Amino acid sequence: MEIKKIFTALSVTALMIMTASVGFAADDVIYESGRTETEDKFVDLDGWGYELFTRSTFEADVQFKDIDSGITLRSADNTKGGTSIRAVDRNGTLTMAAYGGVEGNYIYYNAVDTEATYHITLIGNYGVANGMIDMIVDKLDENGEVAESKTSYLILMNEMYASSGVGPEHIRVEANTIVDNVKVTVLKPDSIDFVSPPEAVTAGSTTQMQAKFYREGAELEYDAPIEYSAAGEGISVSQDGILTVSADAKEQEFTVTAKSGDMAATVQMQVVSSDIFTINSALFNEEGTTLEAVSAVKNYFYNNTAVFVITAYDENGILNDCFVKNVNTKAVPLKNETDIILGYTLPDDFDSDTWTLEIRTWGGSEACDVISVDGEFTVRSFFETQGGAVEWIPEHRVVAGMLNGKNAVLQIGNENIFINGGRYEIPAPYISEDWVTYADSYLAELMK
Repeated sequence: MEIKKIFTALSVTALMIMTASVGFAADDVIYESGRTETEDKFVDLDGWGYELFTRSTFEADVQFKDIDSGITLRSADNTKGGTSIRAVDRNGTLTMAAYGGVEGNYIYYNAVDTEATYHITLIGNYGVANGMIDMIVDKLDENGEVAESKTSYLILMNEMYASSGVGPEHIRVEANTIVDNVKVTVLKPDSIDFVSPPEAVTAGSTTQMQAKFYREGAELEYDAPIEYSAAGEGISVSQDGILTVSADAKEQEFTVTAKSGDMAATVQMQVVSSDIFTINSALFNEEGTTLEAVSAVKNYFYNNTAVFVITAYDENGILNDCFVKNVNTKAVPLKNETDIILGYTLPDDFDSDTWTLEIRTWGGSEACDVISVDGEFTVRSFFETQGGAVEWIPEHRVVAGMLNGKNAVLQIGNENIFINGGRYEIPAPYISEDWVTYADSYLAELMK
């Protein structure tokens, strides 16, 4: 009797090491302005002149001298108003308020002292439709030191963006206002790092790698290119971060690097065997009627459910029987030979001299490899268009599919379909376009 062992799995984990270098660059001050004092009419400052698509700060020292005094960020053409910090009348008290371009949509703050100076800082992305910003208001004493401080989060920044398509680029000093030390600064990251990189990959796979910018550990939106590179045999990565492992790549450790300017991040990953288990021997009962267990080694850290599928072929290579067993791999030690209990009773007419048993394992919660054999069969579309997986076994002209947590084994020319070990018959025994049309209703019902 011949026993074949075929194993496929994509979900794997292994040791991963990440390093990130810090290459802090000085922030870019893109606009500065000195003292401006208005009386009964507003004054427009030049502003920075273009949209900002990276995280930035706007700050100024402001004195509010009367109702509706303050500052407003406006579009470059000066037709749309964005975030505005004003002194408004609230129940007879002059009160600082912020609104995002909609009159009356205020967020109120403390009462305004018309003799005091307030250092106002707005932090956010100024080129995002209806973005949100944070605001810090520091009340300064006569020596210019901070006497009081208040931080407000998630202020609607610019309703104008949605209607005009442009972000604030222009500064208006409202009537009865004094401003000084106006400054707009583009914040720069101090590091770059990978976002949730996989710990291991298998040969023949592709993976989207992604790196982002950070500042003091917090993610920072920053408009700069990131260059990716990889060091490993049969390993490559495109400039948009698509990591490709060739089908013949050996088991190895390799590194992927993301770099931007002086900042770089490196992650060490592994190519691991696509075999969850290596089966060394099959263990039968004394009568030879039951495959009690297989002696196997778990090749890498994998604690999800593995699905063992045993298929029996007669002397003519016809699929005669199918058996499915879910195995909890958490109980299986790593790298140690272990008996995996199966308990498969062979068909009554099983002939150990002429029949063949084939044992296959899939990750129970992951899609298995899809082997493309152009023109061999059309049933592939049935599984893949519904989010399942399918595999072609050419030596037996067998299609093995996984869908909705169920395993299906079909053989060209065989009227039997095995689903989770159960035997079903199909009226049309051949895998063809007509058969697939029928399978869309019949097989779909069985695979629910």
